[in-house]
Amino acid sequence: MRYIRFNNDGWYARYDDGLNETNVVRVADAAAARWADVFGSGTVHIGYDTRRHAPELAAAAAAAVGAWGLDARLSDGPCPMPALNLATRSDPSAVGALMLTADHRNADYLGIRVRNNDSSAIGRDEAGAIEDLVSQELGEARGPFALEESVGPFLAHMASMVDARRIRDAHLDCILDPMYGTARGHAATLLRSLGVGVVEIHGDPVDDFCGTHPEVVEPWLDDLEYMAGQTQVDFGIAIDGPSNRAAAVDGEGNLVAAPKLHALVLMHLIKNRGLSGRIVLPRFSSVVIRRVAESLGCGVTLVPPGPTWPFEEIRQGGVITTSDGLGGICVPSLDPERNAFVTMLLLVELLAYEGVSLQEMAANLDRAVGSMEYGHREIRMDPGRCAVLRNLLPGTNPEGLCAKKPVSVSHADGLRVQFDDDSWLFIRPSMSEPLVRIYGEGVDRADRDELLDMAKSYVTSL
Repeated sequence: MRYIRFNNDGWYARYDDGLNETNVVRVADAAAARWADVFGSGTVHIGYDTRRHAPELAAAAAAAVGAWGLDARLSDGPCPMPALNLATRSDPSAVGALMLTADHRNADYLGIRVRNNDSSAIGRDEAGAIEDLVSQELGEARGPFALEESVGPFLAHMASMVDARRIRDAHLDCILDPMYGTARGHAATLLRSLGVGVVEIHGDPVDDFCGTHPEVVEPWLDDLEYMAGQTQVDFGIAIDGPSNRAAAVDGEGNLVAAPKLHALVLMHLIKNRGLSGRIVLPRFSSVVIRRVAESLGCGVTLVPPGPTWPFEEIRQGGVITTSDGLGGICVPSLDPERNAFVTMLLLVELLAYEGVSLQEMAANLDRAVGSMEYGHREIRMDPGRCAVLRNLLPGTNPEGLCAKKPVSVSHADGLRVQFDDDSWLFIRPSMSEPLVRIYGEGVDRADRDELLDMAKSYVTSL
């Protein structure tokens, strides 16, 4: 029997390496046991994404929850993660939520995410408590569950957040790429209800993603970039599998990098919506968003990677936005969690307010705070080697990392090296997968790519 260990707020596995009904039920059973012990009774909302076997595995999870006497409510179709979050935190009787998803991973994976009753990610302590309850032997008990519609109320809620009249009057057109994920059909419906012309790609009901990854990074954005460049549209938008992250391209098909998209959203929130406060970023965040924040009078709070840290900052108050640095933006005044639908709508609203093209706004941003090129890479390696690297990296000397001389070095959450021209590298072994993530930013694309290549060589040589 497989040992279940959580990655932040959930457990993920390949279909050929432990992902099956038994193990999904084991996790759901443990979460339900925890909620029954803490709360006694209450409601658990359950959703699932568009991967193969997700509907039937979600139903099995719901039956496991129902066996504990909890009110299990299963989404009546594939459900964006933000929709499940809204249903959970809007329900006074909610004790938690489960989402059958593997986030941005390829179609070989599925998993189950566990959420608190306020829709926040469970912390390490709660994850450990649930892990301890995962049974090696399951009984035959299965309980009742009910179906619920969560997407319709979610779309109505999203539409109410923006200036619909202004958006309608702007007569915008876009290419939308839901990446075969939970936004398919729904994001297009929402935009069309606001008067935005939409051409949707990758919206077919396929569960293998046609060999792509539902992740808003290149090369998985190539089709969106091409289509936007070949058609007369104002912008393109991609939404990842669970609808947490978004990416944008301009009307010429040029990718608006995640930090720049966050910066534009931040400027809109302050300039056009009158918000003030601070932003919360992971330590591997772009220099660009920090410069924009400073120019707007916003404080910047840096936190370790992971979903729980931003939520803790939000609880303290005064946060305009948070970001995971990879396209997942949270605007607490609209949603306390990452929500690609919110990002999409704020971009549309910004275009309607400003009346200029996205490419012009991106160019103006470069002129205002300077241009930097941000990127990241992943290196898959043997699990044992990755474990060794986690122990080696804190004691490494980065002097030989590249030709540039470091001006500061930090070993917090990995290895971060800062150079005197504002370029930097951040190397972090994954805590849950056999891979190393490398983030970096250069003064131009060639500089960025050279830094990332050198970091890759450095990692593989350790």
